[in-house]
Amino acid sequence: MIHEEELDQLIICKKCHTVHNKVALKERKKAFCSNCNVLLYRQDKNILDKTLALVITAILSLFIAFNFTIMTINIQGLEQSLTLTSLLIVLIDNREFILAILFLFIVVFFPILILLSTLMLLLLMKLEKGSYTTKRLLILLAYLKPWNMIDIFFISLLISMVKLFDLAMIELGVAFIAFVFTLILDIIITKNLSFYELWEIHTRIYGKENEK
Repeated sequence: MIHEEELDQLIICKKCHTVHNKVALKERKKAFCSNCNVLLYRQDKNILDKTLALVITAILSLFIAFNFTIMTINIQGLEQSLTLTSLLIVLIDNREFILAILFLFIVVFFPILILLSTLMLLLLMKLEKGSYTTKRLLILLAYLKPWNMIDIFFISLLISMVKLFDLAMIELGVAFIAFVFTLILDIIITKNLSFYELWEIHTRIYGKENEK
């Protein structure tokens, strides 16, 4: 029978599910899957600081994206500036209430909640406080992550722009650039710190008794 201590020394590749024995790494070194070469884990004592800086920047970028003009459309001299608020109002005015609710939650509520939860998690880990709270935040983020669909919204926005190119003059606004920046940051954050690494950091900071 395999004991818990032995299981703790194993890691499964998230891509090909090959089981590996964990080995101690030197600072700034990485361990890769022997089968598919996917990153398994790394050793970086500054990982929390780096990710925290990225998350704060992403929050500021998302704030800009939500509060400034995404684009300005000019059709035969008629000019219309689009913001997230105006898009939501259009959906409500057209009685598309279900779409309005989905838009509000998927594009606004969930991305903000995910970033703020991640910020709180990293701050508590950095301060080595709130063992129970950090564990609950990790579980919450695992549930919320699939609902972060701001990239889907951005792709839909690009498709709409392509369809309008022959009919109107389109001028990109500050919010559009902020959306692009937020998406890039989200990709970097996801690549920079996995849930496995977060749980490993949690165990290292608060002790194994809190994982029970």
